[in-house]
Amino acid sequence: MFTVRPTVFYEAHENRVPDPLNVIRGGRMQETSARHRYRLFHCDTLLWLVLLPFFLGGVCSARPRKDVIQFVNGDRITCEIIKLEKGYLYVKLEYADGTVALDWSRIARVESPQTFVVGDTSGKRFTGSLQSPVEGKTPEELQELQVHVAGSSTSEDVPAKDIVLIHQTDNTFWQNLHGGLDAGLNYAKQQNRTQYNFQSNAKFERTKWSSSANYQSSFSGGGNLSDLRNDLGLDVVRQLISPRNFYMGMANFLQSNEQQLDLRTTFGGAVGRLFKYTNNSFIGGYGGVDWNREKYSSEATVGRTGNSAEAVLGTQINFFRFKTTNILADARLYPSLSDLGRVRFDLTTSLKLKLAKDLYWRAGFYLNSDSRPPQNLPKTDYGSTSSLGWTF
Repeated sequence: MFTVRPTVFYEAHENRVPDPLNVIRGGRMQETSARHRYRLFHCDTLLWLVLLPFFLGGVCSARPRKDVIQFVNGDRITCEIIKLEKGYLYVKLEYADGTVALDWSRIARVESPQTFVVGDTSGKRFTGSLQSPVEGKTPEELQELQVHVAGSSTSEDVPAKDIVLIHQTDNTFWQNLHGGLDAGLNYAKQQNRTQYNFQSNAKFERTKWSSSANYQSSFSGGGNLSDLRNDLGLDVVRQLISPRNFYMGMANFLQSNEQQLDLRTTFGGAVGRLFKYTNNSFIGGYGGVDWNREKYSSEATVGRTGNSAEAVLGTQINFFRFKTTNILADARLYPSLSDLGRVRFDLTTSLKLKLAKDLYWRAGFYLNSDSRPPQNLPKTDYGSTSSLGWTF
């Protein structure tokens, strides 16, 4: 589980320590130069980035490699099943380094005594071990793979062509945690300008519900100018009676120097529907309400703090191509209910390309727009990022 903490920059000067709250909210410190502040920020975050994979690697113990896969040509292998995503089954072999991707359409039988969460195109979720039923099947029926998910109280036969998700699950917390980390760094000699971006995401998943956290941070500094942006989003999603419908709780915390926004805090809830979920695409939408609290910096308007109620309309679109390409767009529209005429819009997009094993390259774009900010403040904040990352 990640605990995202703000990085505190400080420099002792005549026994004075700057106000930590001012640092957390993106305020500028007269005692510390932009270049020195960046170096402290970069070193602290880089240390976290380097050490965290080793920590997770230690706590996420591997399962026994005694699962059996049989292909349509009759070949069999013994392995550890990791997951099914985007039409490929990822496994670990005794004689291979890392994970190996197998074409799901070329598999004839699956056997595993371990426990998995299995999802199909209708949105249903099942939990149990994996078997391929053979007894009582005609030769024609055996040509079409079915996976028998045997749980402690229920069991279900699911056609393989309808399965879009298989994830390991366990009673331990770490076994159900998935996510990724990526970071990028650019430097230009002109004004010693440096740009840095970091992103982490984590998802804890169970049969009927899931929770996720996504943190993005970007810094740009050079000469006497610097800009810092931090964005933390938290979501909890739970299925309703109909597996395609769900309700969710959400929270967002945004700090942006560009918009002179010390902190924007948003809490809300929504109901939504899963419109499409296949091995090639995911499309979902939701609508609800939220409560928004904003605190702008003293440079913008002294004591500018506001509370407002908003409607929220959101969608997430995800396209998968082959086993290497992932395109994501996440958009949210916030029409104000207490300040009629004001509309906010948030957009995050990314293109992710798998390079090798769990290593990937990511290009992203973000946009925050406000139709009615405080006087003379920018209406938009946007930027692009490029980084290398690692999934777990």
